[in-house]
Amino acid sequence: MTGLSELRFHVRDRGDDGQLMLLVLVYTVIAGLLVTVVVNLSNAFLYRRSLVAAADGAALSAANRPDLDRIYAGAGQFLPLSEAGARSAVRQYVLDAELHSRFHGFRVVDVRTDGSTVAVTLAATVRMPFVNVLSERYRGGYPVEATVRARSPLVP
Repeated sequence: MTGLSELRFHVRDRGDDGQLMLLVLVYTVIAGLLVTVVVNLSNAFLYRRSLVAAADGAALSAANRPDLDRIYAGAGQFLPLSEAGARSAVRQYVLDAELHSRFHGFRVVDVRTDGSTVAVTLAATVRMPFVNVLSERYRGGYPVEATVRARSPLVP
C-alpha cells in the first residue's frame, strides 16, 4: 500500500506568473486614453456649439439693425443693412452677452453684409480638461470657429 507520504503532486511551472497583471495594466492605460480622448472631444464639441449659439445671437442682432442713413436718404422700398451698423450691433451683443468672459481667447473674426444678409464669424480656444500623449499639441487649447449667416427680416 502506498502511504500519504508517498503521494506527490506535480505542479508544472508554466511561466505565466504576472501576465494577468500586465494585461490589466495595458487595458487600464488603453481605457484611460480612451476616456481622455472622449472627454476632450465632447468638451470641444459642446464648446463649439455654444460658440455657434453666440454667433447666432450676434448675427440676428446685426440683421435687425438697418442702415438708417440710407433709409433717410431714400434708398428705396426695403431697409438695407450696413457694414458699420452690423459691426456695431455685433460689438454691442458681445458686450451685453459678456462673450469675452464666457469663451477663452474669444475674438470677432469677421462681420460682413451684402445689404440683406449678414455673416458673423467668431473664434475662441477650448481648453482641454485632460492633456495626455494624444492631446499634447493642444496644451494651450484647441481653436474653434463659428460662422453664421442671418437674413434681415426687413428686406423683401
